[in-house]
Amino acid sequence: MDGRPKFEDIVGQPDCVDRLRAFVDFYRMNGSRPEHMLIVGDDGMGKQTIATAVSNEIGVASQGADAAQLEIKGDLTATLTNLREGEVLIVREVCRLRRNIQDLLLRGLRTPRLEITIGQGSRARRHVIEIKPFTLIGTATKKSDCSPDLLSCFSLVLSLQPYSLEALEQIAERIAAQANLEIESEVGGLIAVNSGGCPQKVEVLIYRLAKILKKRQITAKDALQAFAAFGMNVHKGALTGSPVNLDQMSGVDFERLVTALLARMGFRAEMTKATGDGGIDIVAVLDMPITGGKYLFQCKRYAPDNLIGAATVREFYGAVTAERAVKGILITTSDFTAQAREFAERVGVELIDLAGLQRLLAQ
Repeated sequence: MDGRPKFEDIVGQPDCVDRLRAFVDFYRMNGSRPEHMLIVGDDGMGKQTIATAVSNEIGVASQGADAAQLEIKGDLTATLTNLREGEVLIVREVCRLRRNIQDLLLRGLRTPRLEITIGQGSRARRHVIEIKPFTLIGTATKKSDCSPDLLSCFSLVLSLQPYSLEALEQIAERIAAQANLEIESEVGGLIAVNSGGCPQKVEVLIYRLAKILKKRQITAKDALQAFAAFGMNVHKGALTGSPVNLDQMSGVDFERLVTALLARMGFRAEMTKATGDGGIDIVAVLDMPITGGKYLFQCKRYAPDNLIGAATVREFYGAVTAERAVKGILITTSDFTAQAREFAERVGVELIDLAGLQRLLAQ
């Protein structure tokens, strides 16, 4: 994506873009400067790109600052005094501002004139600095990381939604085109599945492919060979819609398949390191009202006659309870004993057997 993105260039965040467009249009119709806003999402989800698109839609320049690099009040003072009227200030990870610098920023949002003290003791001198009206766009990984005082200054708080595989494939195609690369459609799907739902990882994977393959036209065979070298074996059937041979999958491949399935269902899913029978294989987050939150998955690629017993479900339930997740889901390529189903129903663990899994894959 070029350096001047606008709302129509944003892929995979339709609700976010619609709300931002309505917000900006409201202030534009009233001939006033948009109020301050906060964009929340994990690293690599495109917060900076969306913030820049807002300033481009408003038609003003923007300046950026990283909260971690604003170490003293003078750093922020210099930033504020350099802003032109109506300009946008984008502060990355605004929740990480030091307390004294955050207080200075909040004062700067409330008043056009700031009194600051330079020096100490008898040599201390008070200075008044002029701050022109500006729009603050802060970004944060979690809304809960922001103090109540900081949150109170934002008129609009937006949480980015998980990217679907289709959106990630479209992002992959755009990035490849900008890099003067030609990729087969299946390559975009392979990249999407391995991106962990993160557009930034999509970009990283494309440039890694370009670097290792040293060619403009990248085929699915090229990508599969490269991913194998990266330790990222992907089962093609999970992407192409062809039948998936679960019997030939390793346990890790099965977890990748479930992760890809969850991404298509709107989850932001990530595999974890192996933690044993009671462990958690996949952590998935659903950013939705009411049903949203953290879901934990355990994946068991077992032979059809190897049924999962109550002890396994009980162990998994203990791990889910410890993590305080919305729900725990145990997925297997076999089935569950009657005792396992009885225990799961009593404690609220969802069980998905081979037949249930196949129905989900077919959908």
